[in-house]
Amino acid sequence: MIFLIIGAIITLLILLVVCENYRSKRSIGKYLTANYGRPHDNAEERRERIADAANLYLHDVKNLSGTEIVDDITWDDLGMDDIFVSADHTDSYAGAQYLYSRMRRLDATEDELHEHDKRAAFFDKNEEKRLAVRRHLHSIGQVYSGFRLIDNIDIIGSAHLKFRKAFPLLGLLQLGTVIAAAVTQNPVIIFLGLVVLIANMIIHTITKGMVDVQFQTILNAAAVISAARNIAEEVPEFSKEIKPDIDKMSGMLRKARYLIFEKNAEVTKDMFMNILFFFINTFMIDLFCYDIVIDDLDRNAEEFRRIYRFAGSMDYDISLASYRRYIGNYCIPEFTEKPKLELKGVCHPMINDAVRNDFVQKRSTIITGSNASGKSTFIKSAALALIMGQTLHTCHAESAVLPRCGIMTSMAVRDDLLSGESYYIREIKYLKRMVELCESGKTMFLAVDEILRGTNTRERIAASKALMEYFSKQNCMVIVATHDIELAEFFAEKCDNFHFCEKVEDGNVVFDYKMHEGISRTSNAIRLLGAMGFPDSIVADAEKYVE
Repeated sequence: MIFLIIGAIITLLILLVVCENYRSKRSIGKYLTANYGRPHDNAEERRERIADAANLYLHDVKNLSGTEIVDDITWDDLGMDDIFVSADHTDSYAGAQYLYSRMRRLDATEDELHEHDKRAAFFDKNEEKRLAVRRHLHSIGQVYSGFRLIDNIDIIGSAHLKFRKAFPLLGLLQLGTVIAAAVTQNPVIIFLGLVVLIANMIIHTITKGMVDVQFQTILNAAAVISAARNIAEEVPEFSKEIKPDIDKMSGMLRKARYLIFEKNAEVTKDMFMNILFFFINTFMIDLFCYDIVIDDLDRNAEEFRRIYRFAGSMDYDISLASYRRYIGNYCIPEFTEKPKLELKGVCHPMINDAVRNDFVQKRSTIITGSNASGKSTFIKSAALALIMGQTLHTCHAESAVLPRCGIMTSMAVRDDLLSGESYYIREIKYLKRMVELCESGKTMFLAVDEILRGTNTRERIAASKALMEYFSKQNCMVIVATHDIELAEFFAEKCDNFHFCEKVEDGNVVFDYKMHEGISRTSNAIRLLGAMGFPDSIVADAEKYVE
């Protein structure tokens, strides 16, 4: 009877575990199905992890030139953090890091871009495969420690235990004393066994505490390898190149199995299993496994990095498909070897119901217009189309023909109180980096908002003319927004001129945000004073002084 009761309890426990796994799997499936084609609901959390998402890019950038990346100034000028969060539909930290790196690198070949397009289209059409792959990516997750994984792999060789050969001996010593005590039942040997047991407990606890980060690195690495192996089985047509690396590292999963079981017991807070593991580990089994797995990761670090990128790229492809479905109105650009930009119906990706504009740029362009009329937003839209076209192969436009070019901006210049640099000093530093990269010979797209506004009118116009003259002799496509009509008129023969304007309706200044040909002949600075409710006397005096 007792055995029947025990058997029934064990059977019930197994059924409960199976039911819980089924419920969890079904719940995850519903979540992954529901959020496809829309952003994740933890956007704020993702924003806080942008610095961690950049880790893979920081590895990649070491091998890239300044013309092949979106530098920090340009990234900040264009508010690319917001766009990254909007485009981040990934399920794993590997995917988030791959996406971030991809959005800051301008070195992708057309073949690479088309390969990602092909995979994104495949996952968009094949819901069953997409869901299966996402389940495996979801098992990697976006745990905080995972974002450090690629850094920790770089230094994994230094993670070996000190006195590593002593731990197997300590384990064998304890095993020997336990067996001897059980066989002889000698009080002295039993006491000796207790001393060894307590000593091993203390040594184990201290040692494991010292390598806790590396333990988590092993578990994260195992999660990535396991997910990559499962993904490769789901989509073998996309996995041929990575299969040898996965096969080579599958042995590490077997060696890490004990550590994974131990971690699962800890996560599930299974008291019995945790007590059992605590006792077993006094034989130093987990530390012995740890050191063997560290050896594997150290020897096969390059293979692991490729596996990591493979998992990240699969996540990226599904994220790209989801993002494209989310934004709806987008185009895949064409590329030209000429320094020519053609945008039809382009708009800013972060503005709802944005006004779309057409733009063809064959030479440098100067845009004039009133305050708040749309100059800066349009320049950002054009720069973003060039960046997202070359990185995500996705433009917020009806159609786009893009040059393969480097991209730099000077827009959101600020004083730096900590370094004591004035607005003007920082502005000329921003422009200096443009001048230096123009000397590389590669086509550069340069966007400047209110060029040299940090100094007086006379010197600003003189210096702006000199800069524009210099850029016109380089392999550059320059677009400048300015209030200086004199600058636009001076370059009327060498540059294309466009403007944004407004009209007054019922005392209010109304903008259409449409770009028009030619130089703006109006200003709204004083009218805006009136529209914002300033006293009539101030507005009247301002109009008198401007005359």
